[in-house]
Amino acid sequence: MTDDKDRQLSEIRNDIEATRQRLAETLDAIEDRLDVPKRMRELLEETRDRLDVLRQERPEVVYGVLAGAAALMATVTALIVRAARR
Repeated sequence: MTDDKDRQLSEIRNDIEATRQRLAETLDAIEDRLDVPKRMRELLEETRDRLDVLRQERPEVVYGVLAGAAALMATVTALIVRAARR
């Protein structure tokens, strides 16, 4: 009977330890998802890496996008200045 109780206690302790481990992993995952600054840094790094690859493989696309963004900024600035004068 003592062996049975010892085995049951051992199984219960193992179950508790496994549950603690799963809970810790779950909490770590939740913390990781809620860490917005960290996720933004990771996204920025991924974007930089993709942009570097694109720049090396197809520089004309990157420069075209940059030229378009510059034209858009110039247009918006001109519209703001025009609206401010009125």
